[in-house]
Amino acid sequence: MATTTSTASTERVVLRGGLTVSVDALRLLWDLEERGFYMRLDGAIPCIRPSAKLTPSDRKALHAHRDEVRALLAYCDNLSTT
Repeated sequence: MATTTSTASTERVVLRGGLTVSVDALRLLWDLEERGFYMRLDGAIPCIRPSAKLTPSDRKALHAHRDEVRALLAYCDNLSTT
C-alpha cells in the first residue's frame, strides 16, 4: 500500500498500480479472509464461500462495497498471476 488519504467521511487507500479503495472495503475482505472464507472472481461476479456462513451484516457490507470488492478481487488475481 502506498498512501492513505481521507475524504469527508471515508478513508481511502491507494494500492500499488493506482487502485484506490475504501479502508472499509479492505477491512471487510480482511475480516472474511480471517474468518476462513474463500474469495475469488467468477467472471465479474465475486464468489465468496461458504456463502451460507455469511451473516446479514456481511451481505449488507458486500452489497455496499460491491464495486470495490470486485476491483480488489481482480487486483489480487492479477498479483497472483504475475
